[in-house]
Amino acid sequence: MGSLRQWVAALGCLIAAGSALAATECNTRKYYECYEYEESEDDKKVWEEDKVTPPAAPDMDKLIPFEVSVSNANRFLVDPASVSVGKDGVVRFTVVIESSGGARTVNYEGLRCSTRERRLYAFGQPDGTWIESKGSSWILLHKQQHKMINAYPAVLAYEYFCLDLEPPPSAEVAVVRLRSGPAATSAR
Repeated sequence: MGSLRQWVAALGCLIAAGSALAATECNTRKYYECYEYEESEDDKKVWEEDKVTPPAAPDMDKLIPFEVSVSNANRFLVDPASVSVGKDGVVRFTVVIESSGGARTVNYEGLRCSTRERRLYAFGQPDGTWIESKGSSWILLHKQQHKMINAYPAVLAYEYFCLDLEPPPSAEVAVVRLRSGPAATSAR
């Protein structure tokens, strides 16, 4: 029994010595400073958003429909002429939402694919003008949102515009994706 106690005591001393050694190797409260990590050049760059100006009012005869939820009576459409992919990696577009009762909402929005965020830039008016969304900021999309009835931004991100966290290479490719339907890798 004595040898077992000696063995446990020796093991305890070894663990304490190892902990003390580790503490001297990494004398910080910030755990991430204890690991070797080398930032890439892309990581060091500060992201800067392009200057945004809303496009012309959408041509209602040229809108591309997309499905958000089979249980939703609303129609969701994107104006292909408004789709752009900025140097900042943001896919911008005008979305039109029509209710079964005839109400229409027109928004100019953006999706930041690399971070899965969305931003509402402006609201379309019946006369074709835009009202800027005051205090607009980037809002994180949660993956489960694409299963919600009205979660069109998540559907556009996950199934059309932001496949593999990457924006399409061009606006033309984004429009082709819309016309082709949801991506084969769809989570829906």
